[in-house]
This record gives sequence, structure tokens and C-alpha cells, in this order.
Amino acid sequence: MEKTVKTTRRADKRGKSGEIGEGRILLRSFAKINFSIDVGEPGEDGFHPVDMVMQQIGFHDNVVVCFHPDKSMPRGEHKIRMECNRPYLPLDRRNLAYRAAELMSAEAGSSVPGGVIEIRLHKMIPIAAGLAGGSGNAAAVIHALNVLWRRRMRLPEIMELCAQLGSDVPFCAMGQARLNRCLPRVVREDKFASACARARGTGTKLQPLEGIRLPAVIAKPRHGVSTAEVYRGLDACTVSERPDNDRLIRNMGKGDAEMFGDFINVLECYTLNAYPDVAGLKERLAETDARVVLMSGSGPTVFGLYDRLDQAKAACEQLRRDKIEAYWTETVTEPEKRP
Repeated sequence: MEKTVKTTRRADKRGKSGEIGEGRILLRSFAKINFSIDVGEPGEDGFHPVDMVMQQIGFHDNVVVCFHPDKSMPRGEHKIRMECNRPYLPLDRRNLAYRAAELMSAEAGSSVPGGVIEIRLHKMIPIAAGLAGGSGNAAAVIHALNVLWRRRMRLPEIMELCAQLGSDVPFCAMGQARLNRCLPRVVREDKFASACARARGTGTKLQPLEGIRLPAVIAKPRHGVSTAEVYRGLDACTVSERPDNDRLIRNMGKGDAEMFGDFINVLECYTLNAYPDVAGLKERLAETDARVVLMSGSGPTVFGLYDRLDQAKAACEQLRRDKIEAYWTETVTEPEKRP
């Protein structure tokens, strides 16, 4: 199946969340942070089992997906065109959103007319930052084509398809199902539709959680970090402290401040030593009014959670004055209220 790429760089900034037109849908693709990460010994396949709690935040990309039927093309044949506001991002199979469109095309087969899939990414989430920005974009494309092609896939089917693209993609699909009102009710009201979850195994065994709502600051050094490097490096580290995720979830459910004691990311054992600027950034955030400060994923992004939004804004401005890339936001558990 031939795929073509239109290498333009324009992307839609405007449009309300969930805006749907004829053959067009706009979805918000939310970043995630990790409240905890524990990692086990690698198995025979070389993969490390994980046990972690993830939460989506309000900071997001906008993903517009359009489908243009073309009667001159055979059923099931689709061209893919991508546009993005970030000139350095690839617009081909190196981009997870592109591969998501390929995957949906293959899954749908001849049940869908031939035509052009157009994907427009307006990126806000930093790249290679441990925030699952690319994974979220891929999940958004799966959700969008499910709607535009009237596939009527339920959320567990969507998540199963997303798992073929990466370990974080199913969780992103869960959060988008919860937070994008334009998606079908059967998807939004599924028991897995949640902006917070515990992930185990390869990261795709997911348990939906209620989550918490707090102001947040995310901050990132000027470089990325390779996830594969961090996991390899962790094998040579001595992990002295691990999260108790059962206790963390219980305390989150009660709103007990003791939960912050289990905000532990064992990947910090490697990343903070290998990248001293990440450790320094964590120390900087710890000097603010944050209740807890932690690295997200394999890094290099660090986040802090706050009691009040004005505290988060003040901390963010303080970092920006020192030329540090920082954003204030909040964890999210429910979709935006309509105006």
C-alpha cells in the first residue's frame, strides 16, 4: 500500500477542543507525568517489567485529523499527509502519528473508502522529554480515524491497537477518552476512560484510577534523554528506595498527603547521576513551594505539584527568568466544562 507524505509545516493553532467538521476532528493530546516508577530485572526478552502510576496533565498538543475520500483510489488504499509547526519533527514513518494512521488503514482494510488522511500537529509538549507527547499524538490519530471512519471500536479495542505502537500509547488513549468530549459516548463512558492509571508489565496492563487534581510546573533542560540508555544504565545502579504503589493508590484515594512519600521514580538513580543538570533542575524546583518534586519517565523533564495555582505560576516565572524552559499547568481528571 503506497503512502505519500506532504512535507508542509503549517499546523492549526485555532479551534476548540473536540471541534468536528465534515471529515475533520480536533483532539487534545495531553502530556503525562509519573507519580511513581518501579522497575524490575529484565526478562529473557530484554524488557524491564514496570509498576508505575501515571497521570495526565492539562498541557497538551492539538491534533487535527481530516479524511478526504478519493473515488479514483481503490477501497482501503490511503495516502498520508502530515503537517507540523515544529520544523525538526519528521513527517514520515519515524513519527508515531504517521504509523498510527498506517495501522488504522491496515486494520480497516477495504471496509473504508480510499482517500487521503491528513494529520496536522500543533506541538506544545517538549520532544524527548518523558511526557509521552509522541505517544499521545499517535493515540489521537487512532481515536480520530475511529470516529471519521465510523469504525465503532470500543476503548479496549482502541487500547489493544495502540499497544502495537508503544507502551505509553494505550494510557494516552485512556486519558483522551476521558478528556475529549467529542469522542463517542461509548468510548468516553468506558470503565477504562481515565486520566490516571497504574501500569504494570510492559506498561500496557492498565488499572484506571481516580487521580488527583493539583497545580503543577513542568521544567526541562535543553537536551533530551534516551529511554533505552536509562534502562540499560539502571541495570548497573543500586536502587535504595522503591515506591509502594499499593499504599500510594490508597492514600491518593483518601486525599492523604502521605501519598507524596511514595512519589518515587527509580529511574532517577541513573538519570540524575548521568545528567547533573537534571539533578540541579530538581533541586531548583524543590526550593519553591512544591509539595513534591520528581522526574517524569526517564527524564529529563522534572515536575513539581503545588497546593495553589499562584504558587505554581510564581515558580514557573522564577525558572523562566533564569532561561529555563518551564510551564505551569495542572493535573486533570475531568473534561473541561463547556462555556
